[in-house]
Amino acid sequence: MTLEDAAHDLCHPAVPDAAFCGRAPELDALRADFATVVAGTPRLVLLEGPGGIGKTALVRRFLDTVDDGTCVLHASGEENESALPCGVLAQLVAQSPLPVPDTLAGLLVRTPQSLHANLPPLSAGFGLIDLLSEVQGKGPVVLVVDDAHWADPESLNALTFALRRLRHDRVLAVVALRDPHVPELPEGLRRLLTDARTRRLALDGLSPDELAALSDRLGVARLPHSASLRLHTHTHGNPLHARALLDQVPSAVLLDVTTPLPAPRSYAMLVLANLAGCGTQAQRLVQAVSVLGLSCRLQVAARLAKVAQPLPALERAVKAGLLRETHGGASAPEICFPHPLVHAAVYQDIGPAQRAALHTRAAALVGDEYSKLRHRVLAATGPDEQLAAALAACARREAATGQWAVAGTHLRHASRVATSSRERDRLAVEAVEALLLDGRVQEAAELAAGLPECADPALRGYVRGYVARVQGRTRAAWTLLVDAWEQCDQEREPALAARAAEQLSYAAVMCGQAASAARWAERAQRLSTAQGPSRMLRFNHLIALGLSGRAKEGIALAADLPDPMIVPLKSTDLLLARGELRLWSDDLHGARHDLRGAVANCRATTVPLRLLSTSALAQTLHRLGEWDEALIHAESAASIADDADQWWLKPVTHGVAAQILAARGAFDRAAEHLRAADEGPGGAETPVAYAYGVCAQGHCADARGEPRAVVEALRPLLGFAEQDGVNEPGVVDWQPLLVDALVQLGELDEAQAVLDPYEELARDRGRHSALAAAARIRGNLLAARREPQRAQAAYARAQDHAAQAPLPFVRARVALDHGAFLRRVGRRSLAIAQLQAAHTVMTGLGALPYRARCVRELSACGRAAPPLPTDERAREGADDSLDGALTPQELAVARLAAQGLTNRQIATSLALSVKTIEYHLGHTYAKLGIASRIGLVQRLGPQERSSPSAG
Repeated sequence: MTLEDAAHDLCHPAVPDAAFCGRAPELDALRADFATVVAGTPRLVLLEGPGGIGKTALVRRFLDTVDDGTCVLHASGEENESALPCGVLAQLVAQSPLPVPDTLAGLLVRTPQSLHANLPPLSAGFGLIDLLSEVQGKGPVVLVVDDAHWADPESLNALTFALRRLRHDRVLAVVALRDPHVPELPEGLRRLLTDARTRRLALDGLSPDELAALSDRLGVARLPHSASLRLHTHTHGNPLHARALLDQVPSAVLLDVTTPLPAPRSYAMLVLANLAGCGTQAQRLVQAVSVLGLSCRLQVAARLAKVAQPLPALERAVKAGLLRETHGGASAPEICFPHPLVHAAVYQDIGPAQRAALHTRAAALVGDEYSKLRHRVLAATGPDEQLAAALAACARREAATGQWAVAGTHLRHASRVATSSRERDRLAVEAVEALLLDGRVQEAAELAAGLPECADPALRGYVRGYVARVQGRTRAAWTLLVDAWEQCDQEREPALAARAAEQLSYAAVMCGQAASAARWAERAQRLSTAQGPSRMLRFNHLIALGLSGRAKEGIALAADLPDPMIVPLKSTDLLLARGELRLWSDDLHGARHDLRGAVANCRATTVPLRLLSTSALAQTLHRLGEWDEALIHAESAASIADDADQWWLKPVTHGVAAQILAARGAFDRAAEHLRAADEGPGGAETPVAYAYGVCAQGHCADARGEPRAVVEALRPLLGFAEQDGVNEPGVVDWQPLLVDALVQLGELDEAQAVLDPYEELARDRGRHSALAAAARIRGNLLAARREPQRAQAAYARAQDHAAQAPLPFVRARVALDHGAFLRRVGRRSLAIAQLQAAHTVMTGLGALPYRARCVRELSACGRAAPPLPTDERAREGADDSLDGALTPQELAVARLAAQGLTNRQIATSLALSVKTIEYHLGHTYAKLGIASRIGLVQRLGPQERSSPSAG
C-alpha cells in the first residue's frame, strides 16, 4: 500500500477510477457556484469539517470537472510554517500562468529554499486583487486555500482584503478549514466566511452505503449493510480512518461483525512506515526536504542530506508517496511533499539533535538572508547573542521600508534568543510595534501582556499603553503612558521618552484634549528628531492644532510639500494632516487633491495611515457632492477597520458610510454601519470618534424625518463641552442637526442655547460651511418664533455663506428650508424658485429623502416637480439622465475615467479589482451608447467634479 491509497487529501489530481464516494450535494453546490462565477459573479465557499473528513478530496474531485480554460490557484497552510509571512500567498502567486503583477514584484524572491514575503501591510491585498484581475483574462479562476487554520496571518489578511473587493470578477474562492471559529483565523475573515452570502459546506462522515461503495472501489469485497454499518459506527464515517481500516484489516475480519475492529493506525504512522521501507539514502533525502520546507530544489536537498546520487533515492521516495516532482526546469528539478501532513509527520519524527544539526547546515546552504535566519532560529537551542543581533538588524531594515509583517516575525524570534532580559524585553516591544502597524492587534496585545513584571516599568508601561490606545481603551492608555513617561530617564532613554510622548499625543487627540496633544507632540519632537515607528507624530501635531482652532497654523507647517501625487512616502503623514485640515477649513478642492495623494501613498504604509486617509477622502468627496465615490471609499475604510481590529476608528469609518447611505435613503445598509459604529469605544474613551458615530445616528434620523430620534441621539454630546474636536466647527458639526430637531419639536429656548455658541465659534473660525448651516437653522428658529423679517435675513446670510464653498448639499438644504418658509408666508413664486433649485441638486446627489421633501413642498405650492432643463443639467456638470441610467459605482468609475485615469489607477483609487473597473466601464459604454473614454469626457467633462458640486 502507498500513501496515494491511504491518504484522504493528497494534492495529486485524481485518476478517473479513484476511490471517491458520496458528496453529491456538495459537488452540485460547487458546480452551481462555478456556473455563477462563469457568468460574472464572484462566489465564496467555506468548506469545514474535522481532519480526515475529505475536504481536500472533495475540492480535488470538483476541480476535475471544471473546464480546461479555468485557472486554478491552490495553496495550503502548514502548521510548521504558519509564521512564514505571506507563505500561502506566495504559493498562490507561484501558480499564476501569467507574469507576476508589478504590485507583487516586491513580494516574492523565489529561491530554492523559500518563498520570501516582502510587502507592506495592505499591499499584499492589493497585489492579490491585481493578480486575480489579470489571470481572469485567461478564463474563470478557482482560488483554493486548504487548511486555512494553519495559514500565515499576512496571507489571510490579504485574502480577506481581496475577497471583500471582488464585485464582477469570475472568481470562485474556496476556503477549507476545520472550524471557522478557531482563534488563528483573523476576525475579518471569520466574519466574511460566516456571512449569510457565503456558501457553507459542513462535511460529515460518509454514510454506511457510501462506505460500502468505497470498499468496492478500493478493491475490497463490497461490504454488506451490517458490516458497513459497523464500520460507520467505528469510524463515524471519517474517510481517512475508514480507508486505513479497509486497507489494513483482512476481509474476513471486515465481514465478520462479531469480531472487534482495531483502531486504524495514525496517518503519521503510515507515513513513517513507508519512510522506513525506502532505504537509508531515500530516508535522508526526505528528511532533508522536510527541513528545507514544503518544497525545494533537488540539488540543495541532496547536498543537505549528503546523498551523492539523489535520483535513485528520489525515485524510491516518489513510489512510496512521500515526495513528488514539480516543474522546476530540466537543469534544476524541484521536489515537494504531496501534502503538508506528510511533511509534518517526517519533520516531527526527526530527533531534536539531528533536526538542529540539519538546520545549521541548511543555513549555510541557502542563498537569501531570510532563509538563513529562519534556519538559524530553528537550529537554536538557547540564547544566542549573534543571532539576536542579526535578526534585529534585519527586522529594522525591513521596518524602515514598511515591511511590518517580516519585521515583526524577526523581532519576535530575536526576543526569544536574546541573551539579556533587558534586550529580550526591548525586542519584544519592537515586535509589538510592528504587529500593531501591520493591523495584528490581538497578537500584539498577547505579546505585550507577556512582558514580565520585572521588565523596565517605562518600557512595559509604554507598550501596554500603546496597545490599549489602539484598542480604544484611552483612559487606561493614558494612565499607562503617563506612568511610562514619569518612569523614563529622558536623558538616557530619549527615544523611549519620545515614543511615550507620541502615544500620549495621540491619546490626547482621541480624548478631545487638543492643547495637551500639541504639547505632547512638541515634547516628542524635542526629544527625538526621528519619526517613531507609527510615523504619526507630525500628523498628531497638526491635527491637534486643527482641533483647537489653529488649522491655518497647521496648514502652514506643511506648506513646503511638493505636489501631492509625488510626495515621498516619509511625508505621507504631513500630507494626510494637511488634507484633513483643509477639509475642516472648507478648502475642499485642496483637501481632495491632498487626500488622493495620501491614499495612493498609503497603499505602501501603515494600516492607521491608510484608514485615516481613506476615511478623510470619503468625507471630502461627500461634502463636494461626489457621493458615489465617497461611498466606495467610506465602506472600504470601514471594512479595513473591521479586518484590522482598529476599534478606535470604527465609529468614524462606519459613521461616515452610514451618513452617506442615510442621505440616499438606503436605511437598511446605513443601520448595519450604525451597529458596527456602536461597537467602538464609548464617549468616555474616545469622545471625538464617538461624536462621529452619534452624529451619524442623528443624520439617519433626520433623513427619516424623526426629530425626536435626532434629539435622543445627539443630546448626550452636550456633555462634551470641554472636549476639543467634538465642538469644533467643520469637524463633526452635530449642532445644526440637534438645533433643527429641537425647533421642529417646539423646544425653542434649548435650540437657541445650543445654536448661539456654535454660531459664534464658526464666525470666529471663518468656516463658511458651519456658518451656512447655522444661518439656515437660525432662519428656521426665527420663523418658528414668528419673526419673518429676521428669518428672511438669516436665510439670505445662509445662501451667501453656502456660495463661498463647493457645498452642494448645504446649499440645497438652505434652498429647501428657505422655500418652505417662503411658501408659509405666502410668497409662492419665490418659494417655487428656491424649491426647484433644491430639487435639482437633491436629484443630482441621489438624496432621495430630501428630494421627496422638495416634491412635497412644491406640491403644496400647487406645482409639480418638473424635469430639469438640459442647460440646467449641463450647468450642474452632468446630464441628470446618467443617474437614472448608471448605478452609483458605474458613475464613480465613469467620472474617474473621464478625468483621464487608467483602469489600474481607478482600481487603486477605489480599492477594487481591474476586472470590476472593466465591467463597470463596459456597462457604462453600452448604457450611454458610446464606444470610448472620449464619449465619457463629452458626457461628463474632464473636470474633477460631479454634477451637484458645481458652484
